[in-house]
Amino acid sequence: MIFATATIIGIAAGLQRSTIGALLGVALVSIAFMAAVVLSAAPPSLTTLFIALGGYNLGFIGYLVTVDMMEHGRRA
Repeated sequence: MIFATATIIGIAAGLQRSTIGALLGVALVSIAFMAAVVLSAAPPSLTTLFIALGGYNLGFIGYLVTVDMMEHGRRA
């Protein structure tokens, strides 16, 4: 579920079409993880952070590749 949520956040960051939006998305995912580490009785493993960041990157890169393919199709 973490991976799917992070992927959707990555797609949403791509839709913003701004570098600040993309960087803010990564920062907020990391801040949310750090808050979970500080506030929970049993801190989550670091693997969950890597899964979330991987999902974010996959969603963001997938969005960029899709937009590039659509633009290439219009030019041809």
